[in-house]
Amino acid sequence: MFEGGEMNLKITRVNNGYTLEGTFGNDEEPSVDVIEEDELDELVSGEGLLWSVMDYFNFGGSKHDKERIRVIREKHE
Repeated sequence: MFEGGEMNLKITRVNNGYTLEGTFGNDEEPSVDVIEEDELDELVSGEGLLWSVMDYFNFGGSKHDKERIRVIREKHE
């Protein structure tokens, strides 16, 4: 997982979704990622936010891990 320094992710709720400020990928400089709402799917921005946080901190692991966290959307009929 994470080795060395400090990791920070700032999440801000904006009118049409979320902005995430942090160091993404191998970049040294902080950058901004945007998750926009979809007016046809009210859960898409929340789902995207959860996936982004999991990816940022590597909570999802890999398919070879015995345990990992997943985001699952359920439909009740």
